Amino acid sequence: MTSGDLSVPHALASILNDLTVQQRSAAMALGRVLVLAGAGTGKTKTLTAGVATRIELHGMVPGQILCVTFTNRAAQEMRRRIASVLGPHSVLPWLGTFHALASRQLRAEPEVAQLRSGFDIRDADDSLAIIRRLIRAVPKAQLPDPQEGAPGDARQIRKMAERISRLKENLVTPETAAAHVEAMIRTRQSANRFVDHDSWRFVIGLYARYQAVLRDQNAADFGDLLMWPTLAMLHDPSYHRRWTGRFTAVMADEFQDVNHAQHLWRALLSKKSGELFCVGDDSQSIYSWRGAKVGFLRNFSTEFPGAKIFKLEENFRSTSHILDAANAVISYDPSRIEKSLFTRRGEGMPIEVLGFSYATEEAAAIAREIGRRAAAGTAWHDMAVIYRQNRLSRVLEEALLHAHVPHEIVGDVGFYQRMAVKDALALLTLSACPDESQSDEAFRRVANRPVRGLGAKGLGMIEAKARDSGLSLCAAATRVRLPLKCGRALDSFVQIVRRTASRGSETLGQRLNWLLEETGYLDMLRADDTDDAVSQRENLAELVALADGFQRVEHLMEHAALASVAPGEKGKDRVQLITMHRAKGLEFRHVFLPAWEEAVFPGGMVRNLDEERRLAYVALTRAMEQATITFCDYRQGGSSAPSRFIDDIPLQNRITGWNHVRHEPRQTGGRWMQAGRALDAQGL
Repeated sequence: MTSGDLSVPHALASILNDLTVQQRSAAMALGRVLVLAGAGTGKTKTLTAGVATRIELHGMVPGQILCVTFTNRAAQEMRRRIASVLGPHSVLPWLGTFHALASRQLRAEPEVAQLRSGFDIRDADDSLAIIRRLIRAVPKAQLPDPQEGAPGDARQIRKMAERISRLKENLVTPETAAAHVEAMIRTRQSANRFVDHDSWRFVIGLYARYQAVLRDQNAADFGDLLMWPTLAMLHDPSYHRRWTGRFTAVMADEFQDVNHAQHLWRALLSKKSGELFCVGDDSQSIYSWRGAKVGFLRNFSTEFPGAKIFKLEENFRSTSHILDAANAVISYDPSRIEKSLFTRRGEGMPIEVLGFSYATEEAAAIAREIGRRAAAGTAWHDMAVIYRQNRLSRVLEEALLHAHVPHEIVGDVGFYQRMAVKDALALLTLSACPDESQSDEAFRRVANRPVRGLGAKGLGMIEAKARDSGLSLCAAATRVRLPLKCGRALDSFVQIVRRTASRGSETLGQRLNWLLEETGYLDMLRADDTDDAVSQRENLAELVALADGFQRVEHLMEHAALASVAPGEKGKDRVQLITMHRAKGLEFRHVFLPAWEEAVFPGGMVRNLDEERRLAYVALTRAMEQATITFCDYRQGGSSAPSRFIDDIPLQNRITGWNHVRHEPRQTGGRWMQAGRALDAQGL
């Protein structure tokens, strides 16, 4: 086999022969190369072949190829694939994530960031803690009024931290921040766009103080890892020559997700060699809220005149009904690069679209259909429920639990494992048996939530009294001499807990809501304006509604315990519950897409409709054989309408109802009848 005048080694020929014509052409191309790899078109295989081609055909040394990914998982997969095709001698020492590779570069010459050898790296939580301390050291009267919330609250602190991170992504140092911010303010004002200039101007000084703290600690945050080496390459020719001379090629995955610093860092390192191989798909750009700029991919040929562009459009994952639906939805993104996925896997089954009155009906129908498909032979792990927001998972969890469907929430804790839910259940347990030792763990959990001044020493005194007197912790709490303020707060808490028993005429949900109000738990969450606190309040509202379905506390607790352990047991075959963002890169034979409603997807306050459309494209293309879209007339107390994305799917690619119902007359006596009997036997 030959390519031009070059003889292709036998080992490489076997790799290239496994590619399509388009994949092979892309992998063998040199220079500035952009591979537009649609969903399921073999981008990782093509990128791996590109690395192999450079090593086997063009003699590049593995240690001089820089290959950058976005996640450690992707880096590990690349290492595995390269080793499998080229052998263990082909290990790429410069293969990893942006932060990992930039960290190596900065550690080699830390002085470019005014750091010393052996510097520490502060993660996002560490950075937020430093910024919190700096802001809280400023008198509130000197803090700018935020758009939402109050000066110095958690939301303002988080917003300030995000803005410092964005400045670093745009290579703005503390010294250049003032000029950058003032220019940004003028630009927005001239375009009649709102800008909270007081907050931005406050960030200028905060950024300088924050960076001084990091320097004093000999520490760098994630933004520093890329910013300082990139700036050094821009402004120090000697430094740039040293680093760009190290690499004969730069290979990059997920090009659609890069921010300004990432893109420029990568481009600068490839400047001497002229070898920049990028793989990405603008239709799957869904992280603008993290600073990703899809324009870098879309303007690749403008930035690099003469660049070679290859489109991978043959999908190896999904059937044509699924791809036609996804192509139709994404076609309404006006700025996308034109491409159309196709497959040789056949037509398959149309997209199922079903409407329900309420979310509980929707969830129950999905659970039953999952059970039916499992009884018909589909493995649990081949099915996934993919939703827009984590808050949608609770009612789905509940339905799967009742249907005895093993499941796992990916990237989020289960409903009954969420902090506020566990706290509320502890309150209920404590109120049901305050004088029994079985409530002691519940007391330990909630006696100081919200804060009542009960520390480790005070709790130790209560535990000693309980042990010596044979009492529960709740009973012992009022018999111990504690500091006055703590003692009064704890006495009041115990009285509230005990009064709950006198509210026997109320439903369990009403009793729980009263407990949350009277103990100050809800006030604690209301005072916290973070997204997490808002989510916790939503979780508690769900739990209060759920509790009304139980007569006794112990029945609810048993239900919660079973939901927390059995269905989501790790390492077992189970259905995946996952958000659209986390599902990117994954695939399942059967995909259920609930809550496709205008109030949810896209949401009523959405800022980037094109990105929501790209999310719909990503969600649909996770499905290999069947995709099911559902919506409700009412959700969480409000009416809703079907998502506009449903209307974008051509009529010939969707049906109203289940596919198996449409085919059932032709299946009589066949496997669906057997599946029905198996389903009944399971109680589904």
